[in-house]
Amino acid sequence: MVQLIAIPAVLIALYALWVVGRTDLLRLTQGVRRVRARVVRHVSGSDGFTPIFAFQHGERSFEIPGQTAYAKPTPEAGSNVVLTYPAKRPDLAREPHPLARGLMYALFAAWIAFFSDLWLGWA
Repeated sequence: MVQLIAIPAVLIALYALWVVGRTDLLRLTQGVRRVRARVVRHVSGSDGFTPIFAFQHGERSFEIPGQTAYAKPTPEAGSNVVLTYPAKRPDLAREPHPLARGLMYALFAAWIAFFSDLWLGWA
């Protein structure tokens, strides 16, 4: 009976881990590049203001939306921000948040361990 909950929970966690972690997998395999980007504007949405970052990679220009929306336009337009991206994918640039990402992966590991233990009866 416990398997009816544990198996789908493990499968959902593995899928979510893949969705979230595939860009980090690229960062591990390709290496990480850092670039100084400028906030060119903010886009207003239902969840707040999302910054739009502009930077150069080689001869190409990129405008990348931030991953976090803020209640007020933060950081201010015209300010500089450091972004990181996989070496071959500047379109995946984002603000680095290593502590938050580490915590997220620790929670994924705990989720998978808990439901795997329920399913397989390790303890």
